[in-house]
Amino acid sequence: MQQRKPIPIRQRLNFRITCGLLLALLVVGVPFFAFFYHLHKHQLIDSLKASSTSLGQLVLSSLEGRMLEKKPHLIGPDVNQLSAQSGVQRIMILNIKGETRISSDPRMQGKVFARTEPSCVVCHDHSSTARRYTTIVENGSGGEVFRSIILIDNKPQCFACHLPEQRVNGILLMDLSMAEAKQQLASGMQKMLGLGAIMVLVTIVALGASMDKLILQRIKAFTKTTVAIRSGNLDERVEVREADEISELARSFNIMTAGLKESLREVERQKEYLENVINSIEDEIIVVDRQSCIVTANKAFLKSCARRKEEILGQTCALVSQASMIPCHQDLMEKCPAQETFWKGVVKKTLHRFIDQQGHEKYVEIHSYPLRDETGQVFQAIEVRRDITERRFLEAILSHSERLASLGLLASGLSHEINNPLASITACTEGLKRKIRAGPSENGSLDVEELGEYIELIHKEAMRAKAITDRLLILSRKSESPTYLVSISQSLSETISLLRFQAEEREIQIIEDLDPHVPPIKADDPALRQVFLNLLLNAMQAIDRDGRITVQTKVEQDLVKITFEDTGCGMAREDLGRLFEPFFSRKASGRGTGLGLFISHILIRQMGGTITVQSEVGKGTQFVITLPLDESRRSNLV
Repeated sequence: MQQRKPIPIRQRLNFRITCGLLLALLVVGVPFFAFFYHLHKHQLIDSLKASSTSLGQLVLSSLEGRMLEKKPHLIGPDVNQLSAQSGVQRIMILNIKGETRISSDPRMQGKVFARTEPSCVVCHDHSSTARRYTTIVENGSGGEVFRSIILIDNKPQCFACHLPEQRVNGILLMDLSMAEAKQQLASGMQKMLGLGAIMVLVTIVALGASMDKLILQRIKAFTKTTVAIRSGNLDERVEVREADEISELARSFNIMTAGLKESLREVERQKEYLENVINSIEDEIIVVDRQSCIVTANKAFLKSCARRKEEILGQTCALVSQASMIPCHQDLMEKCPAQETFWKGVVKKTLHRFIDQQGHEKYVEIHSYPLRDETGQVFQAIEVRRDITERRFLEAILSHSERLASLGLLASGLSHEINNPLASITACTEGLKRKIRAGPSENGSLDVEELGEYIELIHKEAMRAKAITDRLLILSRKSESPTYLVSISQSLSETISLLRFQAEEREIQIIEDLDPHVPPIKADDPALRQVFLNLLLNAMQAIDRDGRITVQTKVEQDLVKITFEDTGCGMAREDLGRLFEPFFSRKASGRGTGLGLFISHILIRQMGGTITVQSEVGKGTQFVITLPLDESRRSNLV
């Protein structure tokens, strides 16, 4: 048995599920991580906003107090003191023109902020409802600071120094360091990532353990069971412990295995039954493939070749058959019925004649049947070989008896045909006797020339009588195998001549429409003449008196077609189906045996031909015989 290959890691179920889980966690986790990152960032910014708001209130309170006390020179120290708090980088107070008047950072003292600067556009580029008073700007050294912008409103107590129409007296800018906020944000994200990684790891481990126990181990049990079943152990079953879907699958699998076991038993029973049926048949049966190699054979064939089944499987049927009682001779191998079945895809029937080792003539009927696959192609052929020697012998005896019976019907006509030449011979011999008795001196003496005429006439009439007896001998002799060429026209004409006197006596006209281009064919001449005689006698009996029989021959494609048509009484439609049955006859008692058409059908079929009939009551009957052309003449016609 072929060893199972290990499954690559990338194709394993646990690897693929783990990768799918990781992908799902990434798809879900990354947006959540981004959401929590921004949420935490906004929380830190809100914390900075709250701190800057508190600090701003302190600065504004200090500024307002010092201005009301008329001590503006103390504002700078207060700003420096407040900017010294942790996280505060600088505090700046600008006038309404954007000029820095007070700053905890000496470098920013006197700086004028343009309206296009980032800290200014958040107010000047937006409406009063959409303005923001915080922003993040660079601190000049590559870092970022959180800048809070607070407008210093012009209050009534300020009108002593500032015009009442002036809404804003200045701007308070406070820069808070973001280093601590970023550090808190990074620390929070690290903790979140760590917890996420731990969660993913725990999930993967838990999922892997659960999957191994709940799925993989149970799948391995399925695999183990299938391997055992494949090895032939159909009693192996998958253990069912749980009540989940896989357990339900295991139950179904076990039911399927039990059904498979029963089905295989049924197949074995059917196989044994079919083998018993085939082996009980006395005919030899073999199955061959396209290479003519034996696939199987029945006991009759094995007994014939005296071999065991294991010894012949895979060997060519021609090689194995040489040792059997039905050997494949060269002529049979050249026209192998199995190969013709493979080529044409039809049932092929062949009659095989050979001489066995004891010198006896044997006849074997071989039928080849196609076996087709699911695509309709012939992939094997079944050969059935039947020894019909005894049947052929009995058919020959029956045919010969029927032939002699048919000749008995010709007795009166034949006697007339033979009496005519005999009468001429008798007249000539009596004339010669008179001439001889008269002697040479009398006037009636016989000279040499006259003697030659008498002898020529006697020879002519004797040959005429001999031709009649020759035709009778051909018709009455035993049928032979169709191994020689026969002229259809000659056989037909000579058979008609035997019936000519009877036909004329009953005023029946026999019309011969014989094609001179019909080539000779391989056939059994005596059997063929017997068929012609049976059909002609039947036609004459159907006409009784004053009618016409038309006999026609022609070639159609690769067949010789012979037609017998009469103007007799015809036959009923219900009788046509039984016409070729033995002993079936509608003739009056004593006018037939009921075997003529039955034997004719057998003889034509043995020669590879067919005989068909068409008839209608009151209009006549037509018999059509078709016989195959010889291969060489068929190719010449093509």
